[in-house]
Amino acid sequence: MWVSTGLMSAVRIKAPAADQDFYQWVETEQGRNASLAQLRQQCDKELDADKHLDCSVSVLARMLEAKVANQLPEYYLAIKGRHARAIEASAELKPLFSMFGDKSLAILATTGNFSVSDSVRHEVLPLHPYANDFYIAQEVLPFIDVGAANGVSARFVLDTGAPQTRVNIDTAKQMGIRLLPDAQYRYSTFYGEKDLAARLGILRSLKVGTREFRNVLVFVSDRENLLGLDLISKLGRLKITRNALELNPAPARRCDAFIAFNRVDLNQRLVVAAQLDRRTTLAIIDTGNVDYLTAALPGRQANAVQALTPGSSNGYTGDNKHFQRFDGILVMQGNIMAVSYKYYPGFTIPPSLLGGQYVPSILLGWRAFKDFELNLDLDSGRSCFNKV
Repeated sequence: MWVSTGLMSAVRIKAPAADQDFYQWVETEQGRNASLAQLRQQCDKELDADKHLDCSVSVLARMLEAKVANQLPEYYLAIKGRHARAIEASAELKPLFSMFGDKSLAILATTGNFSVSDSVRHEVLPLHPYANDFYIAQEVLPFIDVGAANGVSARFVLDTGAPQTRVNIDTAKQMGIRLLPDAQYRYSTFYGEKDLAARLGILRSLKVGTREFRNVLVFVSDRENLLGLDLISKLGRLKITRNALELNPAPARRCDAFIAFNRVDLNQRLVVAAQLDRRTTLAIIDTGNVDYLTAALPGRQANAVQALTPGSSNGYTGDNKHFQRFDGILVMQGNIMAVSYKYYPGFTIPPSLLGGQYVPSILLGWRAFKDFELNLDLDSGRSCFNKV
């Protein structure tokens, strides 16, 4: 999992208050289904300068999520001009509004429309445990073959915990990326790495099976390739199992735990209501995390004679990433499971809202897919996390 430090910190995420009309409206059915034009119109109703700047950054985040590269320059410059003094005085907003230089904005303005080819064909795409067949890594993750218009193919981690697709610089060059010359971005990783640099660029085409994304704005770095939730969420109805990604599968017959697509900011995520060690929380479904379960808070020390008591282990350090391991009780939709989970001091799981209150998040990672499968159907609003 990696998280944006630009829009994540710049958007002032709060529980909606009585005077926050834009954020109240976004939570309504109309707001959830609103177009970008409707979002802009609603934000422009905010006459208070601070509130207008807040919602403008949220709209900008939605534009990045929607991949509308050619719409970004006009809005980006309009907000930058209208709120120049507040942006200059803000340590969080100033880097955000330095993300694109003049040359990059000119390229974005002439980029073709982002599009996704439509298909009703049922496809079963195999997931591979490693980035290639010649290198056996210590950790197993779901890698999928992704192609480009020029015929180059590479394996990407199928990462529902990554808000944005990220392409390795070498892969991007092989696929024919057009790098934006004066655009830069900063991000953090789950393991506490902060302020890492990434570039941005436009790929003419990315293909997953017979689906094709065209004119794709992507982040480019020296890290591994990740197919993030920004594109996964645009693949239509799908199912992720331990061995395959299915496109256009039959609708799920049951729903053990309902999934919400949470997109308050650029760090959109798939979440499911859960309890860990009797604490109500939101679980982020993160196929790019190697653990079964990772917690935002450490477990509780337990009485050894109590059965199924949470938090019953000592600290542990492994593979150069410090963590503590605990035994606990996970509850989702009536399913009660004894689990072993990890807590990483200094980690960067984004905050979550439940009932207007911030609660600690947990990550259900790739190892959890030996027990679960993900059925994603955002168009119908019926997405489920089911026991296998």
